[in-house]
Amino acid sequence: MPTIKDSLYFTYDGVSCKNFGLVHINTDNGMFEEQFVASRDIVETKVNGNDTPLLHRVEESPLEFSMSIAFERKFTDKDIDNIIMWLFKDTYRPLYFDDKPNKIYHCMPIGDAQIIHNGLKEGYITIQMRCKSSRIESPLQVTQTYDLSNNAGTFNITIKNTGHTEIYPEISIQKIGSGNITITKNGEIFEIRDLTNLEDIYVNCEKEIIETDAVGVYRYDKVVGDYHDMMMSLGDNVFKVTGKCKIAFRYVLKYKF
Repeated sequence: MPTIKDSLYFTYDGVSCKNFGLVHINTDNGMFEEQFVASRDIVETKVNGNDTPLLHRVEESPLEFSMSIAFERKFTDKDIDNIIMWLFKDTYRPLYFDDKPNKIYHCMPIGDAQIIHNGLKEGYITIQMRCKSSRIESPLQVTQTYDLSNNAGTFNITIKNTGHTEIYPEISIQKIGSGNITITKNGEIFEIRDLTNLEDIYVNCEKEIIETDAVGVYRYDKVVGDYHDMMMSLGDNVFKVTGKCKIAFRYVLKYKF
């Protein structure tokens, strides 16, 4: 498993460090030391007369990690200006290391950044990065579009969650013919009723959003079931689709490290 400190090149906000003549280096002596997973705290309440506190939840802090970035050549004042404009953004931007592009850190620099040099325009920069959450994300995963135009019964779609935590899909549907679309998962039903022929529907299960391309029409009152029942647990997830349509799922895997 590649880790942060043994990765040589990285891309931040869509721009490779190679564009600036930079490499990611390790300044530790001996073995690498880096954060394994996000910091965790237990939220609990002590109950009088009971030696076992009442557990409420576990809270995780956003991931943080340090980076040392070295110049492959002598740097100029223009180089420094370009790096500042590139790295020091005021919003979280995607970062990934070239040897593990499937894991994306949404982060930005915090704290004190330093430049260590020999007075001859040679040296490296150290920064501390903070992520927006305790999770690392994959690039957007999109299934094929399943053409169920001739679906007379129920069609099973299996999607594997290979991450470390549960996630919620976004679903795109084009209705073929008027009527209902029903998605069943683990016995729980999520149904959208009274759709029109060729109507395009977008469903965000996490944010409980449903949108349609039908002008002046809202579909919230046509939903039966709970959006959150479509949650994708670890491993295989089987979505049973009833109704004629074209349907695709997209989602982002989430990792603890």
